[in-house]
Amino acid sequence: MDKIGILGCGWLGLPLAKILINDGHFVKGTSTSLEKVLKLSKLGVKSYHYLIDIKKVVTSPFFKSIDTLVITTPLFSRDNNSLGIDKGVGQLIKIIEDESIKNVIYLSSISVYGSKNGLIKESDECKPESKSGIQILTIENLLNKGKFKTTLIRLGGLIGSDRHPIYSLSGKEFTKGNELINLIHQVDALGIILKAIKNFDNNTLILNAVTPFHPSKKDYYLKIANQKKILPPIFIEEKKNKKIVSSSRVIEKFNYMFQVDKLLLNEEYH
Repeated sequence: MDKIGILGCGWLGLPLAKILINDGHFVKGTSTSLEKVLKLSKLGVKSYHYLIDIKKVVTSPFFKSIDTLVITTPLFSRDNNSLGIDKGVGQLIKIIEDESIKNVIYLSSISVYGSKNGLIKESDECKPESKSGIQILTIENLLNKGKFKTTLIRLGGLIGSDRHPIYSLSGKEFTKGNELINLIHQVDALGIILKAIKNFDNNTLILNAVTPFHPSKKDYYLKIANQKKILPPIFIEEKKNKKIVSSSRVIEKFNYMFQVDKLLLNEEYH
């Protein structure tokens, strides 16, 4: 049974650790919160208090004796200065190689595609426009050069029972109502990560992880606002953008069936 390390046991990493422990895996995990480190320990996770500074990555006992590393932290710099990221990721790669970690999964983002229209597959050229998207693509490219097997999971917008864009958009002006949604529920994000852990390719594998359900944001957010009984956004019409990020590769490669296929918050899982 593989020994798995989860770098960042937060909104996705913590439930992932629970599932892997229940499946009988030996799991290590990190958190920046001492309280969460204690919580992880009580779950059976070998836990470490570790804050990764992408501009200067230092090693930790966390990295020792694991076969697969799942990086749930974005690794990019949240300030306006991306200097040092190349060096920091290089330091992380050296740590991974020095510890002979065989497999790495990096949770990336569909932001690497930018605002391109039409159906988008993993083979399409990436043209990120946001600061974070540019940095994430840089990190992807650096990890691909490491002497380990890499899987890049490009996640759509994450939603769950306690997380949804509607909460921050409620009652506010919104100019992207004609765009299409490219979201994924926490349940399916975890399901795809688990599939990736069990199915490493010899070469770098890139996977889009977006629920194949793409109504307009206006139609979808109106429905969710009604469901939650909160004010919908105030929609201001702008030009249409028909971007659809395809998850056909993950469906075909893993025979994956999305469990929350209409992305309603009270939807029963398949």
